[in-house]
Amino acid sequence: MIFYFTATGNSRFIAERIAAATSDKTANIADRVSGGLYTLELDEDESLGFVIPVYYYGIPMIVSDFLGKLEISSGHSPYTYAILNCGSTTGKAARFVQRALKTDAVFGIKTVDNYVPLSKVAGEAEINERLAKAENEISGFIAKINDKATGTYNPVSGFLPGMLTSLFYPMYKRGRKTKKFSCNAKCTGCGTCKEICPRQAIDIAEGKPVWTIPQCEVCLACLHRCPDSAIEYGKSAGRGQYLNPRIEW
Repeated sequence: MIFYFTATGNSRFIAERIAAATSDKTANIADRVSGGLYTLELDEDESLGFVIPVYYYGIPMIVSDFLGKLEISSGHSPYTYAILNCGSTTGKAARFVQRALKTDAVFGIKTVDNYVPLSKVAGEAEINERLAKAENEISGFIAKINDKATGTYNPVSGFLPGMLTSLFYPMYKRGRKTKKFSCNAKCTGCGTCKEICPRQAIDIAEGKPVWTIPQCEVCLACLHRCPDSAIEYGKSAGRGQYLNPRIEW
């Protein structure tokens, strides 16, 4: 089983590529949390994988919560691996996975940065270049997973990764303020944002989205997947939307 969490498709892209090559299954962590599904029974010799996006050099809170509650039933000790997917560097994000479960291998990969409160989404040519490179790296991961390789394979941990995580991840945990979300005049009240929010943080009132809890993941799924480009977060206006073009939506 390969668990993943995704807002814009990058982690799902990785999980599906590995699942197809290893005859494995995938499961969306957001769906599991929404359904209260925290138990897993593994078949004999079945491995256990996690594909996790990196937020502020750590992991999304929904993933941390899921890992803390996950109960695994297995007649064997499964080969377990985690893949950290980032837009720049991972820092020491792996430490939060390893606190919750024993991992035999940790991989790091850079795909496409889409945190638009800080930077503009790359152009189509650059996106395709980055994803083509990621495809090659995923092939290398697959070979190691098939061999049940152990160790850390992360060339994108960054300079002073421990310091990055220690400095910035607490900002994410304390922050994540939904009050920074807004919608512009393009909004048609279609309800897509409410439907896809992994924390059920959005309601529709008078034809517009309203964020009903003070904190969310700030995964930005609502922003990037809005069909009318109507949602903004902080200073994200004009910085584009991104959805991984190599998966089916």
